[in-house]
Amino acid sequence: MINIKPATVDEMLVEAYALFEEHWEEIALNKDVMVLKPYEEKYRAAEDQGTIFILAAWQDDVLIGYSVNFVTNHLHYADMKLCSNDLLFVKKEYRQGRAGMKLMKDTEEKAKSLGCQLMLWHAKESTPLAEILPRMKYRVQDIIFSKEL
Repeated sequence: MINIKPATVDEMLVEAYALFEEHWEEIALNKDVMVLKPYEEKYRAAEDQGTIFILAAWQDDVLIGYSVNFVTNHLHYADMKLCSNDLLFVKKEYRQGRAGMKLMKDTEEKAKSLGCQLMLWHAKESTPLAEILPRMKYRVQDIIFSKEL
């Protein structure tokens, strides 16, 4: 059975580093400039300010996924509180079950409990997540293009 529970930044830096590497290897597009190195101080500062929440997915005592999210008021719409997912990952061998969907639903519930009115997910083009989000009633808000300089 999958158990979703809150986690701290320090817990994730210890428990999830192997998952971070697997996640990076799978999705990072520009590996030569996007070198995996979490900005630990910024994550800890966000935690101290109460502007981040992390949910960890466990199968028995094995960490199988995570959802890392920032909560803030929108810069253009100051009265609107939003939750922006920073990282979402579930180990490949657990993606056929309900782990990913449960992690996403629990993320939505937590964001709503914190007063968020809008949930944002970042999905790479042509990935399972990009296919799942419209079925969950999400729509494209923005499209981000990138180019190495």
